[in-house]
Amino acid sequence: MTINTITPFGGYEARRLEQQEQQRQESQKAAVVQESGADRISISEEGRLKMNMLKAAQENDGVRADKVADVKARIEAGEYNPDSKDIAASLLKQELDIWG
Repeated sequence: MTINTITPFGGYEARRLEQQEQQRQESQKAAVVQESGADRISISEEGRLKMNMLKAAQENDGVRADKVADVKARIEAGEYNPDSKDIAASLLKQELDIWG
């Protein structure tokens, strides 16, 4: 008889040892966090971008004076004829850009 490989642990015993090692590593991580005395957070790049967009929106009143003046001038001159389909398409595009 020839024995090619000898495995010290197999099946249930190997799984139990893996679980013990995983629990030990998790308890070490928890101890490190407790020793530091402070919680930590991490903000993704997408989160930072959304935060910056929200700040910009809150700081701006949303009125573009140059556009308002242009539309007023065109209305007074009788040259402003908005197309409802174009308005609807623009609103839909804005919604899709914002919400994905």
